[in-house]
Amino acid sequence: MPLILGIDTGGTYTDSVILDTKRQAILYKAKAFTTPGYLPDGILESMKRLNFPHFNKLSMVCLSTTLATNALIEKKGSRVGAMILGRDIDKSLPAAKISRLRGLMNIKGRILEDISPEEVVSVARSWEGTIDAVAVSGFASVRNPLHETRVRDIVREELRLPVICAHELSGALGFYERTVTAVLNASLIPNISCLIEAVGQSMERYDIHAPLMIVKGDGSLMDSGFALNRPIETVLSGPAASIAGGLFLSGETEALLMDMGGTTSDFALVKHGQVPVNDSGAKVGGWYTRLRAAEISTFGIGGDSRIFLTPGGGFSIGPVRVMPLCVAASMYPGLEEELSVSPSPGKCELPEEQCCECYLFLRKPLHRPATKQEIQLFRLLSDGPHSLFYLTNRMEPDSKTMITELVKEGVLQRIGLTPTDLLHVSGQLNLWNSHISRVGASLMANALSLSLERFCACFFSKMQARLQECCMQAATNFSVSPDSATEPPSRLTTPDGSRLPSGALGFPVVALGAPAASWMPAVCESFHTKLVIPQYAEVANAVGAAIGQVILTVEALIRPDQYHKGYVVHGCWGNKYFEQLSDSRGWARSFAGEYASLQAAKAGGGSHTIHYTVEPTYSRSLTGKDVFIQEKITATVIARPNYIKKED
Repeated sequence: MPLILGIDTGGTYTDSVILDTKRQAILYKAKAFTTPGYLPDGILESMKRLNFPHFNKLSMVCLSTTLATNALIEKKGSRVGAMILGRDIDKSLPAAKISRLRGLMNIKGRILEDISPEEVVSVARSWEGTIDAVAVSGFASVRNPLHETRVRDIVREELRLPVICAHELSGALGFYERTVTAVLNASLIPNISCLIEAVGQSMERYDIHAPLMIVKGDGSLMDSGFALNRPIETVLSGPAASIAGGLFLSGETEALLMDMGGTTSDFALVKHGQVPVNDSGAKVGGWYTRLRAAEISTFGIGGDSRIFLTPGGGFSIGPVRVMPLCVAASMYPGLEEELSVSPSPGKCELPEEQCCECYLFLRKPLHRPATKQEIQLFRLLSDGPHSLFYLTNRMEPDSKTMITELVKEGVLQRIGLTPTDLLHVSGQLNLWNSHISRVGASLMANALSLSLERFCACFFSKMQARLQECCMQAATNFSVSPDSATEPPSRLTTPDGSRLPSGALGFPVVALGAPAASWMPAVCESFHTKLVIPQYAEVANAVGAAIGQVILTVEALIRPDQYHKGYVVHGCWGNKYFEQLSDSRGWARSFAGEYASLQAAKAGGGSHTIHYTVEPTYSRSLTGKDVFIQEKITATVIARPNYIKKED
């Protein structure tokens, strides 16, 4: 009876399930708060709450996470130096340092200008102490990765830091998008390393010796060691696992699947029991990448979205996540009294958007010494979180800017008013400290010159409207709504708030995640759309993690070669030349299959099948003859995780 532990570490909760693969049944489930300051605590607590007596008999542990996605959305990745080879990039990059170096290939992978090892060494040394990882991206490196690999080896020798090459992550053209992918990947290496280490520590505590697998953005699995150098592939891991879990739990084959977490709400269209995979590249945190992932629309609104006042006299929701006041006060009871005596906005010098917010110390800065002012702040927070009013009364006048930067750096956790708090104020939830939620909401209502009741009514109306817009925008993105095909989403809700047309989404909604049951019934009612909330919906992501497979895709491109008067096969391994097209085809197919199988094995795959697709391109000449342009051969390996035997 193979038993799998599925874990999902999200921004708010860490979920765990035990899956019996023989019976395809959930045996145990549990939730615990994610602990950003020290991840093993939240993971261990979730595992403890399973009350599972046989951890040493597990066959596999599978992990999905939204931490990488959240880090990009909230701009909390590590510092990256980007080495750009051959050509300039005139668009912005998510890098702390950028240098354009020598080393140019043409589009056929032929060297036009070699790299300068001395130049690489000089730049690497100038970056020492200012970055945490390096991304190397060369123009046309997918046609010939030689320059990238040589630069990588030099930089590793000089800096002893993680170095990622763009060609290792994507074989698709698109110099800018491929560079962005490499930079984002490098920025996530420390995050994923900490998470995998945390899970490893938890497994040791429970005497678990099973393999650890990580969910990728397309829903497939990879070995934890393989994931350490490819953390970008865990972006959208959480949503991908939720999709798989939602399909497994609901049995729906045609639906708009929605997963609402603490930070984001993610949507996917299920047709014929499957979700399309975007091979051209997913957009994450505003950046276009070459990341292969399930087609998902992500919106920065969730149960723990920050509610804050805007300069125009209104308020906004998200996209940044904060710890809800009610949750924080249940852990730190003194916070309720402290916030209760805070002055109302207008009676102190605090900016209005900070009127009900507090801060919790998580850790010291990672890559620099703390300043004198920061040390003073850390001492003030050593006994637990405090309100901004409390802190600024004991510090220098400019401390607010410093606190904001420390939140971005991951040193402090912001605590504030959230949708979860408003559910406690309304009485729809009673899980944590409702009184402090009321205090925080009252402070914000006073800042808006509204009664508490009026503020709550405005919030619930805005929250429902935001979720309606997300549903309609997702349906429009997937081109599934007959109404959205002719009208923009903004016109589908009438100014007086009357109901949207029946069937406006075109599909029933399968809602997942802990907050979904509180918000989605009213949203789906406004659409006259069927709502499905399956059993175990609150841990669907952990379920999806437990049921994945290893999938690896490798492409080989055959093109005529004018220099060798034959054909060249391009791939992530380099170039290979042939005189005859038939020879190049045979070698490309064989080698792509072998390479994909090898990579799948490294990713934790066992017994497998290989599927090939061949896409030839011809052009018709003036004489009516077909002229060969290129041929793409794709080898896709679908493998069982290596603990599973065929008879299972």
